Amino acid sequence: MSRIALGLLVFTIIAFGMKAYFHPEVRVRYIPIVILHAGVMLTWLALLVIQPLLIVTKRVKWHRTLGAISLGLVGAMVASGAIIAVNIGRELGRPEVTVVNIAAFVTFLPLYFLAVNYARSKRVHEHRQAMLIATLALMTPAYARVVQVMELPDPVAIGVQVPITVVIACAYDWVVKGHITREVMWMLAFSVAVIFVMVAVLAIWFL
Repeated sequence: MSRIALGLLVFTIIAFGMKAYFHPEVRVRYIPIVILHAGVMLTWLALLVIQPLLIVTKRVKWHRTLGAISLGLVGAMVASGAIIAVNIGRELGRPEVTVVNIAAFVTFLPLYFLAVNYARSKRVHEHRQAMLIATLALMTPAYARVVQVMELPDPVAIGVQVPITVVIACAYDWVVKGHITREVMWMLAFSVAVIFVMVAVLAIWFL
């Protein structure tokens, strides 16, 4: 789990770094709220790396403490993310950008609280998978930065999100459990359903 989270963290840093390097004009958008959001998102990914290691090293108290703190982190992520999503949609004149970003948190929040519930029930694997799939739902902006640098159409970022999410979650399930668990299938179904609803809304809105 830590290795997957580390991969997501490194990928996110590279994706946004590439965008800033190849499209330097975007740097003017790095206002305080954007920097705050970047900070809390990277902190979340770093937390996803650290938490499993704390369990492996039997530092359960620290794991629980950081888990409790994560609620405040999630609040900061959602609040800053919502503000940025609305502002950038208005700035670019592209409300679809707002819709895509809001949809990510519509997926993330229920899965986050489901993960908390699994933790309280001591269902460790399900807890980790819920956290993983919830985090994968937030990766669309990182995918989009790579797509933009490659000068591909923006919808490609949404197109790659579904297979990446499914492959990573199922691969982790298979490695740990030897099969795809029912809980993971339901969580993936929810995540993919939100994406399809989002696409349908955008299609009705703009076509």
